[in-house]
Amino acid sequence: MSDFYRFPAMAKLGEWTNEQQADKVRGESLEACNALWDYDMGARFGKPDTTKRRTAYGMELMDVIHAVETALRMEFSDAEVGGLRDAVEDKNRKRGYY
Repeated sequence: MSDFYRFPAMAKLGEWTNEQQADKVRGESLEACNALWDYDMGARFGKPDTTKRRTAYGMELMDVIHAVETALRMEFSDAEVGGLRDAVEDKNRKRGYY
């Protein structure tokens, strides 16, 4: 088992297509954007539940990670995922992101 993943594999991984999972990633990303907006507006306007809104934003970000991990598991082996991660780190290092 790969040490890359943070979440367990979905029980019924093969029941949907890559396209459906990519749509899930998109939906979870939109939910994260909406939660950030809600958190930001709450903070700007002094809403008393800012901590709750911040937690909701964090949970939506975790949902994005979980959806992306599922998409990776659906298409790539553990070895391929490791290589992809290394390639992305190398690309981003060359861009000066680290």
